[in-house]
Amino acid sequence: MENIQRRKARIHSLCFSLNLHSTLRLPLRAILLLCVCWPITAGIAAAQSAAPAQTEKSDNAPSASQNNQRPRYYKGKSLGQNNSHIIRHDEDYSYLRTPAKAASVIDRLKYIPLNESGDAYLSLNGEVRYRFDYTENKNFRIAPSATVPTTPGAPLRLASPRPPFDSALHKRRYALGADLHLGEHVRLYADLWHAQQTGHGAGPVIPASQRNNLEIINGFAEFMQTVGDARTGIRVGRQALFFGNSHNVAANIATSLPDPVFNGVRTYADWGSARVDAFAYNAYRYEKGYFAGSNNPDRNLWGVYSSIDLPAYSMLGEQVVSSLDAFYYGFRAVPGNNGPGTGLYNVEALRVSPTVSATQGFLASLDRRHTFGLRYYGGIGPVTYDWDAAIQRGSYGSFEVDAWAFNTDTAYTFTDLPWRPRIGTHIDGASGGASRADRTLRTYQPLFPDTLYYLPNSFFSPTNFYDIAPRIRVTPAPGLSVDFYYAFLWRYTTGDAVYNGNWKGANGTNAYAVTALTPGHVIGRMPNLTITWTPLRNIIMRTTVARFLPGNALKAALARDTTYVNAQMTLKF
Repeated sequence: MENIQRRKARIHSLCFSLNLHSTLRLPLRAILLLCVCWPITAGIAAAQSAAPAQTEKSDNAPSASQNNQRPRYYKGKSLGQNNSHIIRHDEDYSYLRTPAKAASVIDRLKYIPLNESGDAYLSLNGEVRYRFDYTENKNFRIAPSATVPTTPGAPLRLASPRPPFDSALHKRRYALGADLHLGEHVRLYADLWHAQQTGHGAGPVIPASQRNNLEIINGFAEFMQTVGDARTGIRVGRQALFFGNSHNVAANIATSLPDPVFNGVRTYADWGSARVDAFAYNAYRYEKGYFAGSNNPDRNLWGVYSSIDLPAYSMLGEQVVSSLDAFYYGFRAVPGNNGPGTGLYNVEALRVSPTVSATQGFLASLDRRHTFGLRYYGGIGPVTYDWDAAIQRGSYGSFEVDAWAFNTDTAYTFTDLPWRPRIGTHIDGASGGASRADRTLRTYQPLFPDTLYYLPNSFFSPTNFYDIAPRIRVTPAPGLSVDFYYAFLWRYTTGDAVYNGNWKGANGTNAYAVTALTPGHVIGRMPNLTITWTPLRNIIMRTTVARFLPGNALKAALARDTTYVNAQMTLKF
């Protein structure tokens, strides 16, 4: 009975976003940032009140082809379109206050009025997803540990990889959410998730993000106020996060439970064509069971993200529409905060013992990062572009951080050809390595990026690398798309490891840690084919087939060719 009462109290505190312990244990500088930014954003909004009112559709939107399909307040949301988003609380169904706008029976669940005026209403959502993953030679069958020999000139001693080598996993998730609006100024949101994973080759421990009885992923209270021409607000509680193009902060939705999620505070001011967010969070640590997770004060994220649509203009007979984002992310992680080996950098200059692995052999210190960046994106007729770059400063123990990263994604769509082929490429890179002589660490901490942008199945974290990935997309029929890309990846410096996707943001360990001691610049190459079919708005089916061919940087650590197959079906309302 005592445990039941404890769980009820915990659910009550989450549903009303009263995790004050989480907020109070944020870094002092993050709390000060929020205290400063909240009145500033509200003050900026008030200063705009004398400006002419914005039209419902902004002429300065980043994509002219989407101008007539997008609501005014479209910034600050997770990936999606047509009011269908990865994170469901980003959807807005207030337009259903006009009954004639309802398009289906499901819309009755999207707007349930609670008063006569209609400004108090409940919106429900849900999702069921089945996902099958087959991986041949997990972690490329790279050696789990290596020992530097004491005899000069002797070869590196690599441990044999341990089975199981292949895996075939069946993953299911079930989610149910409720969005309660209590008038124009107060909103309460919560969703419940259940996750299961079965199959063979899962390994000795199934992560709590893949198998969990019941957990709250998003649970927050939001207080909103219109100031002049801006919509302002403050959101307190647990949230899955997406900022910008997801190259720095994005919840991993490939796992059964989105990972990571955060407890904390987010404030914003939104004018439609411009938006500013300030935030401060602690990571949330999943544990198996019923609402068994806990706040993690040893891993923090705070910062400011701003975005503005630039004025449109004409060039060579085409309209140019573009946007500019500026951002700052603060990050702090205690080594081992999410399990043994998390938060380590596998750099030869940081090696402290002759034997290294994913959990030992490298210097473990408090990691502090300050990331400053710009993103420029938009389109010129059939050409689209999305470019960003960042510099990173901070400290790791006695080492000063001096790191950088960039991403470019450029494409051309042949709008007059059958199947509307879109041909493009993305070119990316990030620094790596360290120097004992000047006590400088150059390994870029990518924070929480969407690693599927680079390679599928958490094969890779974007640090100490550069790549080029030509790609093509065709649309044979409405709702059906076929994507193919061929990625080529190199290591920036051989004194630093290749990193897998679980390592990012001190969220997990690096299964390729021994590559810090192996030669070779070529990480590998990978052809990837993905077919996506959306027969109805509420049904999404996707299949991916890929083959990774390791280069000399991984073959020196015993890596083998790897085949990956994924098939999934998602039903949502």
